[in-house]
Amino acid sequence: MKKQINRYALFTAFSFGLAALPVSAANAYYELGDLVLYFQKEGGSNTVYANLGNAATFYRGSAAGTAGDAALTQSNILDLNPTLSSAFGAGWASDPSIYAGLAGVWGTSATNTTLTDGDPHRTLYVSSARNSVGTGGIAASTGWNLYTAGTTAMTGGATAIETMNNTFETQYDAQTTVSPTSISTIDNQNPFLAPGLQGNAFGTFQGGVQQKGSASTFGNFGGLVGETEFALDLYRILAKNNISGQVPGDLRNGSFEGTVTVGTDGGVSFVTTDLTAIPEPATVMFTCLLTLSGLSLRNRRSPRTAALTNTRFHI
Repeated sequence: MKKQINRYALFTAFSFGLAALPVSAANAYYELGDLVLYFQKEGGSNTVYANLGNAATFYRGSAAGTAGDAALTQSNILDLNPTLSSAFGAGWASDPSIYAGLAGVWGTSATNTTLTDGDPHRTLYVSSARNSVGTGGIAASTGWNLYTAGTTAMTGGATAIETMNNTFETQYDAQTTVSPTSISTIDNQNPFLAPGLQGNAFGTFQGGVQQKGSASTFGNFGGLVGETEFALDLYRILAKNNISGQVPGDLRNGSFEGTVTVGTDGGVSFVTTDLTAIPEPATVMFTCLLTLSGLSLRNRRSPRTAALTNTRFHI
């Protein structure tokens, strides 16, 4: 009986200890350097954070500007329909007042030369709204070039992105979450100058990095993914290009890495190439079999055919 009482007391103390944990406990589903897909409704009361995983390892690959590498293409990364419906209503996919963007950074130091996954501090991953469906693996947006803006812009952008994602990290413990605008900093870092007119995102990117939703679908990239509502080209921007061992790139000039799409059904995908140009495995196998069969038939000629052929060569 005494052991039972002690066990109960220990369990009670542990429970109170959990209750006393600060709200700012770290989000187990987020780490610095992760790429965050976020949404806001202009003038709305809710925003949405969604973690897509490490920006460098999942979306850059082993080299910068690797759009065209089919191995990086991913489908059904997340199903955001329940979260987006909760935040903005069941008709979110036809609401033109909803905006989506991408941002990620792992460090903000201007002097630290440490690398993480081949990226120096202040390596920015940000989106640019795609202008048309176009072709998978080819940018259809205006890329970001901060070379003239200089190191101040890189530091400011990195700090602002980290500030926005820090709210996701410290206030929640989930891969996707609805965050009221009173808590979220998505609306703060992606302001509007007037209805439908985006200001500078993260104090750095003129005109914003978000894509505006529409009442109709954006397209389906020639069948690569389903009908999409948002299509965001992802760019990697380097603050330094002289650190030994880093994945190289143009200084403060964004390299196109691929396109993150959000389907009208809420499915998230990453498109890096026009997969319709790549034969199906069954087609490749069938072609190989035909080739091998042709070689086999040519090598198994009848004696009469061989004799005729030899006669021709000796004329």
